[in-house]
Amino acid sequence: MMRKGWFLLALLALLIAPAGARVIWAQGGNVLLYGGNQDIDNIDPATGENYSINAALLSLYDALFIVRGENAEPNLVDTWEVSDDALVWTFNLKPQARFHDGSPVNAEAVVYSFNRALELAGPPTYRWSGIADTSSAVALDEDTVQFTLLQPFAPFIGTLTQLFIVNPAIVEANRGDDFGQSYLRTNAAGSGPFRQGRWEIGNLYEFIAVEDYWGGWASPDHPDSVLWLIQRDSATQLNSLLARQTHIADTPSGQDVDRINADPGLSVIENFGYFVNTLKMNNQGRYTSDINLRKAIAHAMNYDVLPDIQDIPIQIMPGPTPLNFPGAVPDLDVPTYDLDRAREYLAQTPWPNGGITLDYVYVTEFTREEIPGLLLLEGLAELNITLNMIPMLWPDMVASCASPETGPDIINIYTQPAYLDMDAHLYNQYHSGQWGSYNSCSFYSNPEVDRLLDTARVTGDPDIRTELYNQAQRLIAADQPSVWMYSESTLIALNNCIQGYVFRPLESLSVLFQDLAMVNCPA
Repeated sequence: MMRKGWFLLALLALLIAPAGARVIWAQGGNVLLYGGNQDIDNIDPATGENYSINAALLSLYDALFIVRGENAEPNLVDTWEVSDDALVWTFNLKPQARFHDGSPVNAEAVVYSFNRALELAGPPTYRWSGIADTSSAVALDEDTVQFTLLQPFAPFIGTLTQLFIVNPAIVEANRGDDFGQSYLRTNAAGSGPFRQGRWEIGNLYEFIAVEDYWGGWASPDHPDSVLWLIQRDSATQLNSLLARQTHIADTPSGQDVDRINADPGLSVIENFGYFVNTLKMNNQGRYTSDINLRKAIAHAMNYDVLPDIQDIPIQIMPGPTPLNFPGAVPDLDVPTYDLDRAREYLAQTPWPNGGITLDYVYVTEFTREEIPGLLLLEGLAELNITLNMIPMLWPDMVASCASPETGPDIINIYTQPAYLDMDAHLYNQYHSGQWGSYNSCSFYSNPEVDRLLDTARVTGDPDIRTELYNQAQRLIAADQPSVWMYSESTLIALNNCIQGYVFRPLESLSVLFQDLAMVNCPA
């Protein structure tokens, strides 16, 4: 039985923990002050990817396409054509596009950026694995680039929202021995609506508006600059909003929604997208490589109480895919909270009586990730398994996912697909060729799943693709590489002087600062 008193006390302590971060007061002019939960530790478009990094990349760089609302629309691209077999894609670029140093964003820069990404093979490049190589992109003239794919790939345009174009001259001037990675990790070389200002990892990040931005501005009242202030706990976010010391908070606590909405100058926007929480178990680890232990762990999670304990609306996952995502299989056999079943699986492991310790890693001061760990701790204690709770800064969590040797036993990870296709949801999480990204921190390997995912992404027939993805989801569910938790509502709190915000379900936490207007914001 769960020791309810202990758990409630621990939960109460989390909810009333005092804020420790300092606050920066608003400055003059249109300076947008943004309370961000997560650091921006890598702005190299070839290797960096998560919600905070993407918010920065969308500000500092331009991609061929950009997600607005639910759709990908042209950004650097003016017009395009695609062959009937979806192999040859030809894009005509907007000739007025300019990098921040005034040089043109031309077809050669697109080819350079694409090939650099493929050569470095960072997390964003799962999109083109087996689809394209460094001979695929060719500059036909100054403003025309053509991609000849290795295999037909209908969702190709969706992948190009992450092809941020770097200035080749700046990269080459700082190439070093790692193709510019050391430089671009903390220095921008883009053409986006903002230039890089102060950059203090763990503290603040500044984006300065390019007044003559080639793409123009949505409003004359656009932010002159944005200060992304690291605010790791919800109390700091709440107090900063109420005191008018910030204009936006990206992950406010659900328990603070009523208080924020009660302020006539503030509001919380809530939407449901594809933001998924998963406990990824290291399938190559000392203990969690055992499938029966993984199933025991999955049955020790009390899913039933999660909707009441978490501070935002959530939907418990029915397997590896949320049901609102196109192509999800609704009838999978997935674990429920059942300690008797957990003991049955544990009895089939080398540790039938428990007596082991597992590490659980989550983002420091992020209560929403800590609560599932406390629930799992309670369940595993009934199996005589100790759960060691380890808070960690997000960049350190990402680094821990570099290899199975450094990967934790269990790590709490949020994911969301980059484009509205099952390939974007399954490939980077469950294909063994994608190890090294936080998305694949379960280090899952099943050759048949690899084959299905490889085949599906290059198959044109939608019915055949659907069946291949259905088979893959069933195999993944049977292997239990992760504990699938829930998809959650996205909350963002804004001062009502901020206008132009539009929810984007595919990039639900990455705000397009260039689309915002600041109308009569208090100085």
